[in-house]
Amino acid sequence: QKYEVSQLNLEAGEKALTQSTFHSAAKYLLTGLSLLGPESWEVKYDLTIRLNDAASEALFVTGDFSRLSVLVDEPLMNARSFEDKLFILNNFVRALAAASRFEEGIAKCMSILSQLGEVIPTDITADIYADEVAQVKQLLHDKSRQELLSLPMMSKTQKLAAMQFLTHALTMTSIAKPLLMPIIGLRMVKMSIEYGICNMSAFAFACYGVFLVCEPSCDVEGGHVMGRVATEMTEQLGAVVEMTPRLYATVYGFINIWKDPWQAGQN
Repeated sequence: QKYEVSQLNLEAGEKALTQSTFHSAAKYLLTGLSLLGPESWEVKYDLTIRLNDAASEALFVTGDFSRLSVLVDEPLMNARSFEDKLFILNNFVRALAAASRFEEGIAKCMSILSQLGEVIPTDITADIYADEVAQVKQLLHDKSRQELLSLPMMSKTQKLAAMQFLTHALTMTSIAKPLLMPIIGLRMVKMSIEYGICNMSAFAFACYGVFLVCEPSCDVEGGHVMGRVATEMTEQLGAVVEMTPRLYATVYGFINIWKDPWQAGQN
């Protein structure tokens, strides 16, 4: 009977999440979890992992980061696969960023990314930086704006998950480890070309556009093309909601000002 009540709380909590009544959602979901024992990971795995995932979302949105930090331990220990841990890890990393625990958040992203097959160098040297730049320039060689916009959609689950955690890392490194930020952006561009584009690719191309206009060579034309790719890709695919203002601020504030009048960005 306790599993039936937990199921009802899960359904009520998930419905509350869709209706943006987050405090109510947290109450339902935590009540559902409180009814479960350690054996639920064996006998009711799907129910247990869904309750933990949904509760982590509700706790993040309501800003209850301390309770979320406690909640993550059990599913990370008992989930049957690394893929089953990704949803709750995503919310945990978002909570670390929101709580300004950037060093911890970046370290967690790097660990997750390595398990997803994307090892990011953290001790940046001139040689590492030059190599990452050269790889991206080679991949972009002779590719037109339209060719970039026509790239296939990214479909591999692991790569999509990697892009998500790279996006989190990009935000945190811009504040806490600025030397690492270009490496993150370059890796996102590289993955978008090699594995296909997704709605997180647009901001990566915008960051690469900034890199181009700021190089000693000051490739304003190339940067402007990347800015157009970013904005058109956003319109084509739809961007991650929280990234949209940052994308347009990046394109119009750091790229287009070198080519277009400032007023053009106000349309």
